[in-house]
Amino acid sequence: MKNALRKFVPVESKFSSSSLTFYFAPAMTTTLRRATLDDAAILSHISYVTFEQTWDFFYTPEILKQYLKENYSEEAIRRELLDPDVMNFLAFVDGELAGFMKLSRKQTLADWITDRCIELCRIYVYKKFQDQKVGKLLMEKAVEVAKEERVESIVLGVWENNHKAVKFYTGFGFEQIGTHPFIVGTQVDTDWVMRKRV
Repeated sequence: MKNALRKFVPVESKFSSSSLTFYFAPAMTTTLRRATLDDAAILSHISYVTFEQTWDFFYTPEILKQYLKENYSEEAIRRELLDPDVMNFLAFVDGELAGFMKLSRKQTLADWITDRCIELCRIYVYKKFQDQKVGKLLMEKAVEVAKEERVESIVLGVWENNHKAVKFYTGFGFEQIGTHPFIVGTQVDTDWVMRKRV
């Protein structure tokens, strides 16, 4: 099922003696669909690029290159797409790939999480689309899927100092319930474990 979000943007306003006139840019349409095996190449590419755009300041080039190869190569993405417990969704703005989300029926964050839950493993949007509410639409889809799956909650891990992401998740009702280590190469960082009841 496709979700769509239309956005009208006033690009110019003009005062006259009797009225205020607005000129509107063409509406942009955002759609979602579930990724299939045929999408392995584009999902690999957006995964690679968005992770690198977000975290290249944080890891050494060697560590980052190895992590990307192990997790976002086309072969790695194909394995995910063949996993019946993994669900990837693609977001498009006017037909152009803008972002993606990965959900899993098997959470890997912590043994002490006993909820019937799904894990929000990844949600990334190209920088050029980050003001288009693509992330919001993807998150709304995650909530929809969670309800369809009849789980108790959605859980996720987010770097403790990624304040923008924490604010985004908190706005959707997620609360911190613990921490877990996030390992990239030899670097170990602390992620908050967050949960939203559904």
